[in-house]
Amino acid sequence: MKIPGTGIASTRGRAVIGARRFNILFQAGFSVMFLLLSGAASTAQAQEAQFGIDFTTVVPTGDFSKNVTNNGYGVGVQFFRSLGKKPILLGVEAAFATYGSDEHREPISETIPELRVKVRTNNNITFTHFVLRAQIPKGNIRPYADALVGFKYLATNTTILNDANDEELASTKNLSDLVFSYGFGGGVQVRLGRVGSTGDIALDTKVRYLRGSRADYLKEGSVRRENGSVFFDVLNSRTDVVSLQIGVTFRW
Repeated sequence: MKIPGTGIASTRGRAVIGARRFNILFQAGFSVMFLLLSGAASTAQAQEAQFGIDFTTVVPTGDFSKNVTNNGYGVGVQFFRSLGKKPILLGVEAAFATYGSDEHREPISETIPELRVKVRTNNNITFTHFVLRAQIPKGNIRPYADALVGFKYLATNTTILNDANDEELASTKNLSDLVFSYGFGGGVQVRLGRVGSTGDIALDTKVRYLRGSRADYLKEGSVRRENGSVFFDVLNSRTDVVSLQIGVTFRW
């Protein structure tokens, strides 16, 4: 689907709607997870908490991979709390990755051609999931299996930057969409050492297969400029991906 630059108002409206949906669902989901974890904390004994941060690689699969041939790279964070002495943890995780980027320089205006700025367009994908985890509760090596449900938020933003110091001068959201996401995965934590009197730190590696509903999105090269006009080549497909993550997790 090709959308000319003169139709930016319509895509901006869709972007605003997508951003509002993202904010509403994120706040609602965070509130629900906080209540669940608080309730678990008040009823269970000998609980374990985990907080992790990792480097994330996102690999498009299925129809999504036919349109997006680049992997995405970014970061993720997670928080889990065990349900008493059971080998079950309940948690929430979020990850952000960029799967395409384009940058060029151009004059800030036709009347001032000697003053140039950077124009950068990024294609981003954000995951937020509730996670139910089954994990071996003790040992230096602790494998686990996860079931996930949440949503994906795909957004393309264009930013004008100062060519000298990369200071942001202006930005706009070209297109965004929020879709349902679910999946499963597994990983393993390898204990690296102690932290304080009761905690430890572990190397954490995991793989997830995440199904995603159909979404409208842009990829690298989807924003085209021809004869002074801007065109958006909007794509639509399911948003299935495989995520590969490696990082560290603090447990206490």
